Amino acid sequence: MQRIEPRIGRSKLGASAIAACAFVALFAARAPAQRGLLLQGIFDAEGWASSATSNLLTRNRGNVAGLGRLQAWGAIEPLPSLVLYAQGEVEFGSGSATSNAKPQSEQFGIRYGRNERFVLDAGRITPVIWTFAGRHFSTRNPLIGSPDGYSIEYPYGIKLSGEATHADYRVALVSLPTTHVNYQPSPTARLRPAVGFGVTPIVGLRIGASFTAGPYLNSGLDSVLPTTTPWADYDQRLAAVDFTFSRGYLETHAEGARGSYDVPGRASPITGFTYYGEAKYTLSPRFYVAARVERNKYPFIRRTTTAWIARLTDFVDGEAGVGVRLTSTTLLKGSYLADRWWVGPGAPGFRGQGGHAFAIQLSQAFDVMGMLERNTPYR
Repeated sequence: MQRIEPRIGRSKLGASAIAACAFVALFAARAPAQRGLLLQGIFDAEGWASSATSNLLTRNRGNVAGLGRLQAWGAIEPLPSLVLYAQGEVEFGSGSATSNAKPQSEQFGIRYGRNERFVLDAGRITPVIWTFAGRHFSTRNPLIGSPDGYSIEYPYGIKLSGEATHADYRVALVSLPTTHVNYQPSPTARLRPAVGFGVTPIVGLRIGASFTAGPYLNSGLDSVLPTTTPWADYDQRLAAVDFTFSRGYLETHAEGARGSYDVPGRASPITGFTYYGEAKYTLSPRFYVAARVERNKYPFIRRTTTAWIARLTDFVDGEAGVGVRLTSTTLLKGSYLADRWWVGPGAPGFRGQGGHAFAIQLSQAFDVMGMLERNTPYR
């Protein structure tokens, strides 16, 4: 089956996703020889030393900090071509950007697919917009940080996707817009279309695009909106492009998005953009170097006690690092991160005009089914 590559924000269903993975583990332990079972995961240990003046990078108020993170995903195939899956995460420690040690769901649902050209997913699914979700796990992310434009909110929905030799597509109805929790209000679930496609003209080169449109506010704001215009009439329109090129020991990725938002009390929409470029170069089978640069000038929209705020968040950030593969399942990374902001001191959460951080990360991947099979005596 296709590897589950998910992420979502905090949810009461987090414990349910972890429990689903545990159920798969129990089932797998009782039937190690049965096909159609999967239980894998990653444990990350990180250390951070950051300045206290970065709106993006500061951890533990600028003091040395650490964190642990466990991600686990499981799947079972009760019938041919039908897969049930779940993935969850728990993160803890003073270095956590979320300060939330509760389990959280990231993805769960049902998948039907007889071949790669036709795959149907229903449940909590990966976003259709952007492609970084497929590389956010520490074993696939060449660096420690993630692009700020990457949304951690994975929606409920139904998605049809597929791929052929030179093209791929995804068409979905999803419950949430692709927004940033720090820049726009928490949205109320409302079905909206989302589409994406890509072409691969030559081996190693892929060019893609995606689009979604629909409401982005929440129903609790109706009391502070004009009586003639309910919350669902204020739309977000988001178009994104993505680019991947690999040749030899070089691997590159780039993505960009342009978002337009209707704002209460504003005659015209506010429009902004975000993009990043990333490169990884493998120097030897165990050692690589990588870098990422991001530019973000994206709408910040909030309701204060007296009025609506709508302005552009303006900053640039970057990260450079090295990775060493200690074993086939163990990866050690070190990074230097920095950012520069052009935001007035009155902005919510303002810490300063920028800062930096040093980070180190040790990732250990595991495969429960593989371990069980290796420890099962031959009969």
